[in-house]
Amino acid sequence: MALLYGVLFVAADQILRAKSARNPFHRIAMAPAEVDWIVLGASHALPLSMGDMPKVIAARTGADMLSLALTGGGPFTARLIADRFFADHRASGVLVVVDRFTFLDERWNAGRIDDADVLPKIPADRRTLAAFMRAVPHGLPTGALAAYATGFARINDHDRLKRDVWEAEARFDTSPRPSPAADAARLDYLYPGPPDETARAAALAEFEGLVDLARTNGAQVVLVCPPLPDRFRARLPATPELDAALIDIVARHDLTFVDFEAAVPEPASYFDTDHLNRNGVGQWLDAGLAALLAGTGAARAPGFKARRR
Repeated sequence: MALLYGVLFVAADQILRAKSARNPFHRIAMAPAEVDWIVLGASHALPLSMGDMPKVIAARTGADMLSLALTGGGPFTARLIADRFFADHRASGVLVVVDRFTFLDERWNAGRIDDADVLPKIPADRRTLAAFMRAVPHGLPTGALAAYATGFARINDHDRLKRDVWEAEARFDTSPRPSPAADAARLDYLYPGPPDETARAAALAEFEGLVDLARTNGAQVVLVCPPLPDRFRARLPATPELDAALIDIVARHDLTFVDFEAAVPEPASYFDTDHLNRNGVGQWLDAGLAALLAGTGAARAPGFKARRR
């Protein structure tokens, strides 16, 4: 029985490595030992890695970039991913794409790792296991640790034969007509109810831990709010307590925090309600992101501002 389980463990891991593409832990396993930048965040960071964007960004900035963003990933997932990365990799800088909604609900944080589209896609690796163990005191479910360590999540992945990609990437070169109904549905998904104060406090602690982790490993940290279309941005809820806490962290750690939310206002620059298309990413680079990545534009970039209604 043990032999059979061992065969299943190895086979599931080999299939995963052949089919995986977007999982950040897999991307770490395939990455060179040193890169200029790693990118952490949720889905608003992913257009930076779509299509030929990494090559475009490298040509414009002279810096290579490894995207480790995770759809629906909050500060907890970002810290865990960074912990695994720095175990045997090095980066000169960490670009954190900050989405306020990821601070306000546990499901974007410790709960996200346990999801069916994440945990079964993480390859077997002793350094990842060590990072998982370090994350348990911060809130990682012990069930997720056990499912990862034993290979149960990978062996029982019903989608193991499907390529692990974000379907939205196929729309990267499109520009659909804005839809108020789609905007409302998206906002209800991101902000389903009142902020969870416990989740917010935990996420802020993880966020600050991420900053400390990156700096301990010799990386500079740059924080950015991603662009959003004006019509969508106007409907976002105010988050005064979160904004005040983020401003405090920025001040205490002397961080570069750049607010690009209003940098790309037109809906034609997005492939859905709020994700940049190819043209939109180009505008983001022009608005100052390229200068930040090249190390020449922080002083001229707009600082983080609290959202007001």
